[in-house]
Amino acid sequence: MLSSFVFFWFYININKNGLKWIIKGLFLMGILVLFIGGFFKIFFTLPPNLFIKIFFLIIYTWCTVGINVNFMIPLISLIDQKIVKK
Repeated sequence: MLSSFVFFWFYININKNGLKWIIKGLFLMGILVLFIGGFFKIFFTLPPNLFIKIFFLIIYTWCTVGINVNFMIPLISLIDQKIVKK
């Protein structure tokens, strides 16, 4: 039931918004994979020192939020404006 609803929702949005909607969705998924995958790759290669891991966690979170708030969110809102204008 849920899968048919998701398929229908995608079908309606693709027909209504077209290729830009698909590109925006792929862009958002790419951002998530990039930041989450990068975090785990670096985190698991750190030495087993708790202080270093906590310090890395704080710095990575700070930089990730900064990049997303200052760059990615305005970029995604520009894509949304182009979709709405269509």
